[in-house]
Amino acid sequence: MAYCSEDDLLKMVPLSELAELTAESGEVPDSLIINEAISKADAEIDSYLGVRYIVPLVSPPAQVKALSVDLALYHLYSRRSVAPPVRQQKFDAAVAFLKQVGAGQAVIVGSGGEPPTAAKEVADAGSACRVFSRNTLADW
Repeated sequence: MAYCSEDDLLKMVPLSELAELTAESGEVPDSLIINEAISKADAEIDSYLGVRYIVPLVSPPAQVKALSVDLALYHLYSRRSVAPPVRQQKFDAAVAFLKQVGAGQAVIVGSGGEPPTAAKEVADAGSACRVFSRNTLADW
């Protein structure tokens, strides 16, 4: 399941601009290229979130959807080598935030205020100090 859709991209850019970025004729957006960009963005998101959460997220919060839109649009613009500065800034900000989440410095919050299903944490195992060792049994 994708974190965003073609309709989400159309909320950020006009139909004609999306068609110019995806279709060779520039009249109708090419859904295959759009889905490729969304898949690439989602894979990028999963690579960062996979450190802290179980991915893919079953019910992605709006924050993840927004990140997916920004990354997908950047990939579409970079396909034509015409990424405007605002798209570059949004891409850089999204990647920086995802790096912070992966490092544990930020969290993704679900719609109810709780984080999405977190990955299992590994507990550190410890033991008591050795009672019997080569030095303590030397006199026996």
